Amino acid sequence: MAEHSPQQRLIALLSSKQEMLRRMPWRSKKDRVLMEPFRSVSAELELSDPGIAGGGAGDVIKKWVQQVTEISRDVEDMLEETHSMSSSSGSSILSTINYVLFGRRRMAKQVEHIISRIDTIKLRLSLLANLDDRESPANATRYRMDDRQLDPLSLDVEALGVDSCRDKLKLWLLDTTPGLTLVSVVGTAGVGKTTLVRSVYNEPLVRGRFRCHAWVTVGGAASSSSAAALLLKRIMLQVFLERPEMPVNADSMEEMQLADTVARYLRDKPYLVVLDDVWSSDVWDYLSVALPNNGLGSRIVVSSRVPDIGSHCQWAPVVQVLQHSPLDHDGSLRLFRRKALWCSPSTTEAIAEEVELEAIAEEIVRECHGLPLLLVVMGGLMSTKEQSVPAWEAVLGELRRTKDDLQLTLPAVLWFAYNSLPSRLKACFLYFVLFPRTYCAKRTALIRLWIAEGFVHKEDGRTLEDTAEEYLKELISRNLVQVTDYYDYGKVRSCSVHDMFREIIIHKSEEENFGTSVTRDVVEGVGANVRRMSIIDAREDFLSDVRATNVRTLFMLGASSSSFLSSISEYKLLRVLDLERAPVDRLPEELPDGLYLRYLSLRNTRISRLPKSVKKLIHLQTLDLKGTYVSELPSGISRLQNIRHLLAYRYYVGRHPPYYYALGVTLPRGIGQLRELQKLTYVEATQENGTLAELGNLTQLKRLGIVKLRKGDGPRLCSSVSQMTELLSLSASSISLDEPLDLCSLNPAPQRLERLYLRGELTKVPRWIFSLHNLVRIRLRGSKLSDDSVNELQSLPVIELALIQAYNGKALHFSEGFSKLQILEIDHLNDLEHMSFGEAMLNIQKMSIRSCGKLNTIPDGIEDLKHLKEIHLFAMPEAMVSSLKDGGTDKHKVEHIPVIRVYNEHRDISSIIL
Repeated sequence: MAEHSPQQRLIALLSSKQEMLRRMPWRSKKDRVLMEPFRSVSAELELSDPGIAGGGAGDVIKKWVQQVTEISRDVEDMLEETHSMSSSSGSSILSTINYVLFGRRRMAKQVEHIISRIDTIKLRLSLLANLDDRESPANATRYRMDDRQLDPLSLDVEALGVDSCRDKLKLWLLDTTPGLTLVSVVGTAGVGKTTLVRSVYNEPLVRGRFRCHAWVTVGGAASSSSAAALLLKRIMLQVFLERPEMPVNADSMEEMQLADTVARYLRDKPYLVVLDDVWSSDVWDYLSVALPNNGLGSRIVVSSRVPDIGSHCQWAPVVQVLQHSPLDHDGSLRLFRRKALWCSPSTTEAIAEEVELEAIAEEIVRECHGLPLLLVVMGGLMSTKEQSVPAWEAVLGELRRTKDDLQLTLPAVLWFAYNSLPSRLKACFLYFVLFPRTYCAKRTALIRLWIAEGFVHKEDGRTLEDTAEEYLKELISRNLVQVTDYYDYGKVRSCSVHDMFREIIIHKSEEENFGTSVTRDVVEGVGANVRRMSIIDAREDFLSDVRATNVRTLFMLGASSSSFLSSISEYKLLRVLDLERAPVDRLPEELPDGLYLRYLSLRNTRISRLPKSVKKLIHLQTLDLKGTYVSELPSGISRLQNIRHLLAYRYYVGRHPPYYYALGVTLPRGIGQLRELQKLTYVEATQENGTLAELGNLTQLKRLGIVKLRKGDGPRLCSSVSQMTELLSLSASSISLDEPLDLCSLNPAPQRLERLYLRGELTKVPRWIFSLHNLVRIRLRGSKLSDDSVNELQSLPVIELALIQAYNGKALHFSEGFSKLQILEIDHLNDLEHMSFGEAMLNIQKMSIRSCGKLNTIPDGIEDLKHLKEIHLFAMPEAMVSSLKDGGTDKHKVEHIPVIRVYNEHRDISSIIL
């Protein structure tokens, strides 16, 4: 059978969907249920099939593809509007009559209009069906390309063969020359400049050389006074380390005030500042004041594609230039093989095939031009393919066709990597268009947003969150998404995309009306039918220029006004509303009926209460109230049967005991009805509302935080927690540090538990803790543990241990165990006089000791901790600090430790010991 052309396949797909529309039972009372299967129309008409949407499709075909995509979204809008109307029609006789007489009639007219639009597209496609698919190449994208931070863990620096560059950069940073030195790392986009600099910047020996550090991505910043002010604020936040000297009026300062404040703070401190991705020498106009030549060996590192960018920095007496070039052929092939997970042959047949694979790999590597970004992307793609000649030849053929068809300013490898994504991942990848270029998306928020958008498909035996996590892992393994930060226990914390991929994301998002990110200065260029927007510091009347009825997702980032909330009823199809840090102090008392909201974030706003009408948000999956002033949730919250994540807390951080704790919210009766809940933090333990007992019904919980527990609450809480077999994180806090925390009766303990935070008097460690084989972090506060209890902890498999006001003994001896421990925190052990290590914690990397006023000597045995890279001492006795200085009695014990920092509780870092 002859293969159908893309046009013919598209016509057939359109005809089938057109017929489905005609057969829809619009007048059935059960039309909502019967319409559910039709929701796949939107996904199918996204036309992810490369044979239709990419590959041989020319400009004309792409125009029809775009129109069909618009139709699919209009169909989805219509279905959801019908769903909302039918859901609310039972609330009164009047609303039912309105739905029957007017709602269905309007739906029928919309269906007729959509069918007519499909007919028009089918006619035009039929005229093109016999034409050559490959017409003129697509227009070059009009957006900029630039380099973005590459994570050193996702891109193996050793595999790049740049040891000589790293050594040279490290030498310049560690050099003791007292004058200010600027190091300029230059090279083309995608060559790995940022990765190279980051790998050196993170080295303990380098970080220990300087007292203040800052890493900022510049890009187009500093091209205006407002952008320069933002750049200076970001530097300020990092160099001040949130010390008391941080100006309280920083947000209102102009750029020259900011520059002068930073300069005065740095004048007596050696500093290291990295300016990543500098486009223009205009940046020096503002930084010449902020970054002084203080004669203390300070260093500025710049990464840029502009070869002479460093020569414009007139006030730096020394300028070093490091040219970072693409890899040679052997280095390119080595990196590709590593990322492709290319296995060595083990049979005679495999050895013969190896020769053919080598030849194909040579061709693929040649298309990458020695750029590490392209090599790891192609390597990541090949790791998903069968290691066979036919499979690899197919990829090479597709890559060549992409190169022929897409004569764009970006390398064909990047377009090919995007087109090769499964359809389920394309929308997730395009979602990064909503995050500003210098913004790193948090993993947990990203997963919840994808689910709210409907990108994640249900899989048997897995939660939507687990499936979304796999989506993200696959994007990372393909090197399309980069990890920018990890938690100490190894999980991804935040991620971003390289700006060369951002170019593709912006281009495709504009083409498909997927979404856009706009700023205050943008007046035109926002599509009338755009579905998703992130608005960065926009003018108040901006939304009046956009068709609100089409907006599904709205991020208000730094918005100056929340007046749009008064017209929220216009946003019938809004799924995601993120108002983090917006100047919002109240929601409308009456939220509109039928609002399809699934994700609502009021994080760090001034909201103090939720209206009773929140019960109308029946589709809501995530409610984020973290950092607000909400202390009580209304009774209607128990009607939100679809809610999966309920975050409602803020932290107290102060100088007086108990120093740091979470403030939760009280829950109404009925919380146990929310069977889909997976994250619930933090709630107050109130017996009168039956909260502790109802928690036992929440068997899907993965994270639970509960505060204000009393001694008698323990057994009831344990009974409920024993039902939570999926629990990964548990935080339990007593009403005061003197109130016993009785958790001994927990049986069985959730075996998947990874993180445990206990605040309150324990006296002894509950036995069930020792059955937790997946535990990676434990933090104990106010526990009043005995010597025996501390010794028992050493058998735990944790990576991080914190003892905060948790032990009253005079001596703390770790004899053996803690074989996996990497981070130790000792805090406010007021009676502690001696501390020692035997054969314990041999893999520890970081240690902090704070406010142990009687501990006058560094712990014995610290010289045997060969992997220890950092010691941080906060408000410790002068006797200990003096013993570590040159000529001190304990200096020899810590000579192997690259970073030793000493902080005063009320002033900035008082000394740095190298």
